[in-house]
Amino acid sequence: MTTFVKATSLAILSSALLAGCGTSTASAPQPIQATAAHPTTVVFWYGLGGSLGQQVQTMVAEFNRSHPLIHVEADYEGSYSDSGPLQQKLLAAIVAHRPPDVAQIEVHSMPVFAATGALAPLNQDISRSSIDGPSHYLPGMAVTTTIHGTIYGVPFNRSVPLIIYNETLFKKAGITQPPATWPELIHDAQLLTQHDGSQSVYGFAPLANWWPWESQVWSAGGHIMNKSLTQATFDSPSGEKVTKALAALIHAGDAEAFPGSEGWDNTMTAFYQGKVAMMEDSSGDLGYDAQQIGNKFAWGATMMPKDPVEAVPPGGADAVIFKNSSKQVASAAWTFIQWWTAPAQTMAWSEATGYLPVQQAVLSNAKYQQFLATHPQNKVALAELAYQKQPPQSPHYLALLQYVQDAMQSAYFTNTSVAHAMKTAAQQTNAVVSGQ
Repeated sequence: MTTFVKATSLAILSSALLAGCGTSTASAPQPIQATAAHPTTVVFWYGLGGSLGQQVQTMVAEFNRSHPLIHVEADYEGSYSDSGPLQQKLLAAIVAHRPPDVAQIEVHSMPVFAATGALAPLNQDISRSSIDGPSHYLPGMAVTTTIHGTIYGVPFNRSVPLIIYNETLFKKAGITQPPATWPELIHDAQLLTQHDGSQSVYGFAPLANWWPWESQVWSAGGHIMNKSLTQATFDSPSGEKVTKALAALIHAGDAEAFPGSEGWDNTMTAFYQGKVAMMEDSSGDLGYDAQQIGNKFAWGATMMPKDPVEAVPPGGADAVIFKNSSKQVASAAWTFIQWWTAPAQTMAWSEATGYLPVQQAVLSNAKYQQFLATHPQNKVALAELAYQKQPPQSPHYLALLQYVQDAMQSAYFTNTSVAHAMKTAAQQTNAVVSGQ
């Protein structure tokens, strides 16, 4: 989860939607009986790079070994977030009637892709499944998979935002427990900040990013859009309350934020180096955090603060199947998705990466309980799931997030007030929603 879709991506999104993308009208070829020598090929586009991408390839290879009649071709197409190369490629492929069979869709992007008409409804598959479905999932996992009553996705790699903190610096400052509210966090950040000549330790490093911003709005009782999804409503006193407090903390020198597309990576590096005492991060980074921190200092995780509402957005991606796939390929794709999300695989994925397991059954597994005993930060992420809130299911939501992203950059790194920046972002959003 880093910076979202740029203006070029938004243009592609708009053109894809206006084009009324559907499936090709060309007749499908007759299915060929799959054999070990000629397995059914499933093309899977994913958007996780680095060590996470390596883990994807490892698991796909395991699936292919255990399913000789199916071969999943896993292709990394660039990040599904950041500047959105995977999203851009998917939308272009939909317009050309040549999408893959399966893809990761960032959870906030589900309404956009559902609006193209290119996603296969999964209601019947879910109703027949002994693996996937609301009764099997951990709390909140299904908040992004259903759009206006139709199930289009399956929780694939899922996360929540967290506060990660340096326990060693907390102890040195005499702070005995992490903050539970935004006022407590701001107070602790002021205590933790130390400026010593050319060297500084900042109490907090908020992300200039739309994802934790969603929690900031909701936690103070604000709303992002109205119920009819016709107007932005985040430019309200409650919607701006926390963001104003964090901007003031930055400008007072008690917090450090990092600008631009590398802001998230730079925030993490500063935390690993002991230059900031608290940061906003994704539970999907917990495995990487542990590797980078090592034995440098004691550290922990706590839920996103409330003020007074406990509410967090979902993160990560859902898996979807595209309508263009033949019945044979779609069936093979569904087999792959169910294998990935089954308790054994989702537990292995969670332990290897820090992403959340999607299945309730994992929590009763003795091996996973042993893992949690040695990784208490992951327990925090599991507890936070109960407070997931569904983002507005508007096909214009990505545009809203980009305008908010720009507003945060402006408010955190220039003299622009939060009120003015957010008012501008709301006006820009309303113009898009109304088609002006």
